[in-house]
Amino acid sequence: MKSLPLASGILGGTLALGIAGWMIWQLQTPDSTGLAREQVVAVGPKTRAALMDAVDQYLETTDPKREKPQVLAALKPELKPRMFCHEDLVEVRQKSENQQLVGLGASCEEYALVGRKLLASSQYKNLALLTVDSTGGRYQVVEIQEALEGDLLRSSVREMFSAEGAPRALEISGSDFAALSEANRVEGRKTFGLPPNAEIEIYKPG
Repeated sequence: MKSLPLASGILGGTLALGIAGWMIWQLQTPDSTGLAREQVVAVGPKTRAALMDAVDQYLETTDPKREKPQVLAALKPELKPRMFCHEDLVEVRQKSENQQLVGLGASCEEYALVGRKLLASSQYKNLALLTVDSTGGRYQVVEIQEALEGDLLRSSVREMFSAEGAPRALEISGSDFAALSEANRVEGRKTFGLPPNAEIEIYKPG
């Protein structure tokens, strides 16, 4: 039995390893394709702004149904703390004639002014799907679904987003939350009249 020339043997071995590696990668990489079937719709600047204003107002307000308490608001109301939120819109889908599904990544931080620094407490970072009702021309969030922990959020994100939206949502969860958090810090300092480099202290009860 003749042996293959050395160059051919190396090439064949490299090709075989490459195919094997690709097959292992395929098996190890979970499917990120979204499963939601509602139609993704394009929205103009005016509608987008109205939807995001409704979302922002909802996330920045304490909602007992979400069980997301604002610590400073509960323990230090005299400081008049505020929740600041920034969102990264992934997609808008049509749920019914008067309702849209708004899929996004959101980061929220609770701040209060103490002296010449910000006091920070409650934080919220997650991927969410909000149902926004537009009856009578008024946009209002009526329901929220949030990504569940486990499986790197992948399972719930696939259920919440469209085929194209789910990979983008997972991308946000992997990197873009940091940019949203920085936007909260910038807005918080500006709102309370502090310089851009003002100190932020974490509130410690007791």
